[in-house]
Amino acid sequence: MTNTCPYCGTKLNIETDFFFCDFCDMNLPLEQIQKDGERIQIINREINSAYLNMTTPELMTFSTWELILLLKEARKTRAFFFEPNTRKNTQKEEDEQFKLSTKKMYVIENILKIRLGYIPANLNQSFLNRYKKNIENPKYKTKMLIWET
Repeated sequence: MTNTCPYCGTKLNIETDFFFCDFCDMNLPLEQIQKDGERIQIINREINSAYLNMTTPELMTFSTWELILLLKEARKTRAFFFEPNTRKNTQKEEDEQFKLSTKKMYVIENILKIRLGYIPANLNQSFLNRYKKNIENPKYKTKMLIWET
């Protein structure tokens, strides 16, 4: 098995505690190395509202698909404050919860804006289905050609 760059498919040079890709001119940690020209694999987690309590740096480690699903969850959580007869706390507590949920939604939207170039306006099932279909496209799972440096 040949160690290859996850970005360009070049055979990698082994250094002391990392690999180096001559073409990309970058160090690659062991966990990023692919075998025999395999493409980068992204493992997506199941998303739940508990992830909304994570810090911004933690959220930045999520895949784009995970962030899209989490944005849908954040918007659902925030929309709760607009539903009639849902008051369970004092107005001051509800205002604070609304502020925090809005700020978390903004964080996720802005991470997505950096990655996608825009903030998805409507996360309806049609949008989610199209995005997931693109992720699962077998064309983008084929191995890369392996190149010598």
